[in-house]
Amino acid sequence: MAKVVVVTSGKGGVGKTTSTAALGAALAQAGQHVVVVDFDVGLRNLDLVMGAERRVVYDLINVVQGVARLPQAVAAAGLTNPR
Repeated sequence: MAKVVVVTSGKGGVGKTTSTAALGAALAQAGQHVVVVDFDVGLRNLDLVMGAERRVVYDLINVVQGVARLPQAVAAAGLTNPR
Protein backbone atom coordinates (compact mmCIF):
# COMPACT_ATOMS: atom_id res chain seq x y z
CA MET A 1 0.00 0.00 0.00
CA ALA A 2 1.25 3.47 -0.86
CA LYS A 3 2.23 5.93 1.83
CA VAL A 4 2.35 9.70 1.48
CA VAL A 5 4.85 11.87 3.31
CA VAL A 6 4.43 15.64 3.14
CA VAL A 7 7.21 18.10 3.94
CA THR A 8 5.77 21.57 4.44
CA SER A 9 6.40 24.87 6.17
CA GLY A 10 5.09 28.40 5.88
CA LYS A 11 8.61 29.80 5.93
CA GLY A 12 11.14 29.66 3.14
CA GLY A 13 14.73 28.59 3.54
CA VAL A 14 14.19 25.95 6.23
CA GLY A 15 15.38 22.96 4.19
CA LYS A 16 12.16 21.50 2.79
CA THR A 17 13.63 20.78 -0.64
CA THR A 18 16.88 19.39 0.75
CA SER A 19 15.04 17.19 3.26
CA THR A 20 12.63 15.94 0.59
CA ALA A 21 15.45 15.09 -1.83
CA ALA A 22 17.44 13.30 0.89
CA LEU A 23 14.42 11.34 2.13
CA GLY A 24 13.39 10.37 -1.40
CA ALA A 25 16.92 9.28 -2.32
CA ALA A 26 17.29 7.25 0.90
CA LEU A 27 13.99 5.46 0.35
CA ALA A 28 14.88 4.71 -3.28
CA GLN A 29 18.28 3.34 -2.27
CA ALA A 30 16.47 1.11 0.22
CA GLY A 31 14.49 -0.37 -2.67
CA GLN A 32 11.26 1.59 -2.26
CA HIS A 33 9.34 3.01 -5.22
CA VAL A 34 9.47 6.77 -4.71
CA VAL A 35 7.93 9.79 -6.41
CA VAL A 36 8.83 13.24 -5.14
CA VAL A 37 6.72 16.23 -6.18
CA ASP A 38 7.69 19.87 -5.81
CA PHE A 39 4.55 21.98 -5.53
CA ASP A 40 6.56 25.20 -5.84
CA VAL A 41 6.07 25.17 -9.60
CA GLY A 42 7.60 28.61 -10.04
CA LEU A 43 11.06 27.69 -8.81
CA ARG A 44 11.25 23.90 -9.29
CA ASN A 45 14.25 23.65 -6.98
CA LEU A 46 13.72 19.93 -6.42
CA ASP A 47 14.58 19.30 -10.09
CA LEU A 48 17.89 21.07 -9.60
CA VAL A 49 18.76 19.46 -6.27
CA MET A 50 18.12 15.98 -7.65
CA GLY A 51 19.91 16.63 -10.95
CA ALA A 52 16.78 16.06 -13.02
CA GLU A 53 16.25 19.50 -14.53
CA ARG A 54 17.04 18.27 -18.06
CA ARG A 55 14.87 15.13 -17.74
CA VAL A 56 11.62 16.83 -16.76
CA VAL A 57 9.30 16.85 -19.77
CA TYR A 58 5.99 17.58 -18.05
CA ASP A 59 5.39 19.34 -14.76
CA LEU A 60 2.46 19.59 -12.36
CA ILE A 61 0.99 22.54 -14.28
CA ASN A 62 0.90 20.43 -17.47
CA VAL A 63 -1.04 17.75 -15.59
CA VAL A 64 -3.48 20.25 -14.03
CA GLN A 65 -4.08 21.95 -17.40
CA GLY A 66 -4.68 18.61 -19.11
CA VAL A 67 -1.64 18.83 -21.38
CA ALA A 68 -0.34 15.56 -19.88
CA ARG A 69 -1.81 12.79 -17.75
CA LEU A 70 -0.12 12.00 -14.45
CA PRO A 71 1.29 8.63 -15.65
CA GLN A 72 2.79 10.43 -18.66
CA ALA A 73 4.47 13.04 -16.46
CA VAL A 74 5.86 10.44 -14.09
CA ALA A 75 7.04 8.15 -16.91
CA ALA A 76 8.63 11.05 -18.77
CA ALA A 77 10.68 11.80 -15.66
CA GLY A 78 12.20 8.33 -15.84
CA LEU A 79 9.99 6.07 -13.73
CA THR A 80 9.15 2.80 -15.40
CA ASN A 81 5.73 1.23 -14.92
CA PRO A 82 4.07 4.11 -13.00
CA ARG A 83 0.90 3.17 -11.10
